[in-house]
Amino acid sequence: MDLPRSESDPSRLRRRDGRSVAEAAIFDATEKLLAEYSLRDLSVAQIIAEAGLSRATFYFYFGSKFSVAASLLGRITDETFELVQPYVSGDRTAPPDELLARSLKAAVDIWERHRPTLRATMEHWSTNEEIGRQWIAGVELFTAAIAGQIERDRATGLAPDGPHPRQLAAALTWGTQHCLYAAGLGVDGDLEGERGALEALIAIWTTAIYGGRGEG
Repeated sequence: MDLPRSESDPSRLRRRDGRSVAEAAIFDATEKLLAEYSLRDLSVAQIIAEAGLSRATFYFYFGSKFSVAASLLGRITDETFELVQPYVSGDRTAPPDELLARSLKAAVDIWERHRPTLRATMEHWSTNEEIGRQWIAGVELFTAAIAGQIERDRATGLAPDGPHPRQLAAALTWGTQHCLYAAGLGVDGDLEGERGALEALIAIWTTAIYGGRGEG
């Protein structure tokens, strides 16, 4: 699959936003079913039956179950990005480590709430083009915003010099996704769900960016 480079513009991706009643029903049905079935095993027929819609209505909005999953991923990405704005927007009305901790908690809460969908999309982003494009666009969105904040905090002396901001931001973003995926699966007894990983993630991020505690 020819995935876009991380520099691709996320705004160029077209996806449904769930504003229509039918789209919302499809999204709700898919998220509910993903708690019981893997995306691989889930069928369009099951989504249609759960949503109470006709096949024609489904295909008016979406080309496949993967299109639905990609759009759901986009919505979750937008929701998460909105909640981390206190950290990445440059607002420094609180110490940076505090703002960062709040943002990580918000992200962890969203991952826990949307665990089935995020698990499904993470398992398919490297093999399905629609999901892959949305996933890479999301990574780029967060990487660019976090790197920008690292640069600003270094310029003002709030953060020490270190690895290239984009490399650091990308490593933290990818690493956090995989950590939360494993925590949600319950495969590691040391990570009891997504919230069980939160304290460690906060320590990793603050140490990597601020050398421990960010003093504002």
